Amino acid sequence: SVFTSHTDDSHRSKSEFNIEPARDYPKGATKKIYKRVSKNIYAMPTYEFEEVGEIPQVAHTYRYINTAYPCMNEKQLGIGESTFGGRKSLVSENGIIDCTQLCQLMLERCATAREAITLAGELIKEYGWIDVGECLTIADKNEVWHLEIIGPGKGKKGGIWVAQRVPDDHIAVNANASTIKHIDLKNSDMFMASENIFKMALDSGWCKSEADFEFC
Repeated sequence: SVFTSHTDDSHRSKSEFNIEPARDYPKGATKKIYKRVSKNIYAMPTYEFEEVGEIPQVAHTYRYINTAYPCMNEKQLGIGESTFGGRKSLVSENGIIDCTQLCQLMLERCATAREAITLAGELIKEYGWIDVGECLTIADKNEVWHLEIIGPGKGKKGGIWVAQRVPDDHIAVNANASTIKHIDLKNSDMFMASENIFKMALDSGWCKSEADFEFC
């Protein structure tokens, strides 16, 4: 069996949860996209959500558990979140997809971990990642993956990401640190990545070659 867990120790995030029902939408419907921003006017700091754009809606969305980060849907797709920050020079405001919104979209639209990672890559490329470095642990009934995402660089649109599958009979932990090191994209059973996975590191002189590259 697959086991996964997630602890959100944020002092800002909501502690309640609700069940968002499955829904059907007409052809041509759109979905509003919101960005999570800090709100510090109260004694206890919190978040609010600002509308930043919209994307095409799908015909049907799955029911899911909506917590501080949406965490599991009716297909037993589970997502945990862990922030690692990454290089500040990679953070971009040119886009509309942040971590909270991405978790929601994956749970609304996907039934397996691989589907979720593929969708994440498509959304990040088309609509732009505007968050800091994040690791999402994505589990379904058969396997678990770690998906790590960083920005494309200031002013640029898109993102850089890599996913590594946790081998069967193994345990993996992410605690606010990037952990994916060498990657082998020829091994599609264990790795997935964005098309630009090596470019930023090579152009910036952070590694000498693809063989020398470590995502973390």
